[in-house]
Amino acid sequence: MKSPVIMMLQTCWNSMMINQPYINAAGHQVLEYLSPDTIILNTDFIMTSGKRLTKGMPYLKVEKKIIGEDIAAIRLLNFQDYAGVVYLNVQDLKTNKCYNLSWKMDIDDGWWFWSLADFDTLTT
Repeated sequence: MKSPVIMMLQTCWNSMMINQPYINAAGHQVLEYLSPDTIILNTDFIMTSGKRLTKGMPYLKVEKKIIGEDIAAIRLLNFQDYAGVVYLNVQDLKTNKCYNLSWKMDIDDGWWFWSLADFDTLTT
């Protein structure tokens, strides 16, 4: 169970969020809020149906390492953006560990450290 302080901070953070689309320096709309539970993250490394990410849904995460890749099944718990950075709070389905994936939305060069895919995209 979350502590009351964390829940209060999360409530405060959510009430301050404007949830506006983000257009990067190159003029590309990178982030769009469809609902409180779904966003579109329009990047090359989001390989989901319609580039949509939905809270509570499972995804396959591929993370680049110095040598090779790390592959994990994760669940998206939450998302937020702040000062041009999108933060995805995820939970590893094997270990139950929670952590954040982040990406500066003004980077528009095709380089990535992690990628997310859904089952539908992987099977088509």
